[in-house]
Amino acid sequence: MKTYILIIPITIILTILFYPTNSSSNGTGSPGGKTNSPNDASNCTACHYGILNSGTGTAAITSNIPVSGYVIGNTYTITLTGTKASCIKFGFELTAENGNSKSGNFLITDNTTKLVNSNNAVSHKSSGTSGNSTKSWSMDWKPTPNSNGNTTFYATLMFANANSNNNGDNIISTSLSENEEILNGISVNNFKNNFYYNSINKTIEATHSILVYNINGKLVLTTKKKLSTISHLKKGIYILKSENLTQKIILN
Repeated sequence: MKTYILIIPITIILTILFYPTNSSSNGTGSPGGKTNSPNDASNCTACHYGILNSGTGTAAITSNIPVSGYVIGNTYTITLTGTKASCIKFGFELTAENGNSKSGNFLITDNTTKLVNSNNAVSHKSSGTSGNSTKSWSMDWKPTPNSNGNTTFYATLMFANANSNNNGDNIISTSLSENEEILNGISVNNFKNNFYYNSINKTIEATHSILVYNINGKLVLTTKKKLSTISHLKKGIYILKSENLTQKIILN
């Protein structure tokens, strides 16, 4: 009788110890801050045990940003794609950074992704984890004044083995750097875009109100004039913004 009583608690303890541990960041998406970027300084291996970039599979970030670079205020599509033979379960987190800060704003475009990390990153939803050897997610990104100069997109992509625990998952990191378009000279924009910047005369000809921001995003001038001069501003980089257009200029 004593032996029987002793077997019961031992069996319960062994069951608890060896019961599979569910993933802490399963199909519901990343908890945030796991992109392997310099500012996040963490990746999916914090929850899914393994060595980063040690397994098979490839990951790549692509965009429709033109070779000339992105323009602040415009919207672009960013796509993350992972490929691994026979993999049927995927996950990811992607962010954008410019130096020591996050860059631009992400916009969700379908029901397979969501915003995480205080809206500074995108991750999968449960509806966006299934695939057949390859998986892609797309989202829109809109550069803001804190995107000046250049932006690097960082992502960690997980190829899960769907074994209901944290072991054996394959985690790959990747990145993509894009530059901002620098328009120095007479702008090719015309009046349908609400303003025309002449770098020789340092004037703005406009049909609507124009806001001028410095490189730190501070509003330094508002004008409703048809012809305005900005020659009195200090030399440097400025952002011109109208109703339908945002343009970066260099004031020499």
